[in-house]
This record gives sequence, C-alpha cells and structure tokens, in this order.
Amino acid sequence: KCTFIMFLVLFCSGEICVSIIGDTCINLHGNCPTYWWSFNGRCYKYVATPKSWSDAEFYCLSQGAHLVSIHNMEEENFVRSLIRNFDPAQRASWIGLSDVHREGRWMWSDGSVVGFVNWNTGEPNNLGKNEHCVQNNFGPVKKWNDEPCSRGYPSVCVKRNACA
Repeated sequence: KCTFIMFLVLFCSGEICVSIIGDTCINLHGNCPTYWWSFNGRCYKYVATPKSWSDAEFYCLSQGAHLVSIHNMEEENFVRSLIRNFDPAQRASWIGLSDVHREGRWMWSDGSVVGFVNWNTGEPNNLGKNEHCVQNNFGPVKKWNDEPCSRGYPSVCVKRNACA
C-alpha cells in the first residue's frame, strides 16, 4: 500500500517510490548507483548539462550506459517523470534515437530494436535536411521531434541494473 507524501514521492513498504500513473510504484534507486533511478530492471540518470547528441552519448558511455532507448508508453511516462523531477519546465532532452547512419532509418544508440515511437504530429520531418537526432518533451504535448544533433540539450542515460 502506498501513501502520498509530496507530488510524485511516495512511501511503499518502507522504500521511497515514485508514482508514474495511477497506483504504479517503483523503487527509486533499487540496485542502481547513486544519482541513478531504477525502473523495470534498468537504471536511468538525468543529465542536466546541455550537450550535443554525440557528446551526450559519449558521456553516457563513460558511465557504462547509452542514451535512453524507450520501448513502450510506460517507459516513456517514467522518463518524462524523471525529467520533470529535475526540470519542472520539462524542457526537451536527448534520447538515444537517431538516423545519422541512413536518413529515415531510425536506430537506438544501444542497438535495441525500434518497436515504439512517440512522434509529435508532422515529425520526423528532417527540416533543413539536417535533423538526425531525437529529443523528447517537444512542444505542448511533450512528444518526440527530430533535431540537429549539434544542438545542446540535457539528456537521459540508461544501463542495465546489474542485479536485475
């Protein structure tokens, strides 16, 4: 049984948890390192410092991770709530999706299969033939947008939970 403390923070069976939707609760840290957050067997880290997409991916790699790959709406909602916890304005952040290798062939930086997308209406559009990387939290509906990879945005890294 969960009890609301503040906004998204809950206590569940003595562990601090976050509510994503309805009664869904997760252990915030699980077996993840400090500053990482646990969800469905993976560890997530919000990186507030704006970086280009490639610099953000290199930073994640230095942490034994990749830019986040998102595989369903539940995970998308978790990533959004993670960003919102650190950035109440919910500004756009880099995720690990790009078509830098071949236009229109979207790939996750961790090599996982692209089976879920959450594009904003009219996206991806490769505006100016220079948009090859993907940000989430775009526009008022907070969906995905292709963007020039050189632009600086915060980002979200993900890695497997070693004990999951």
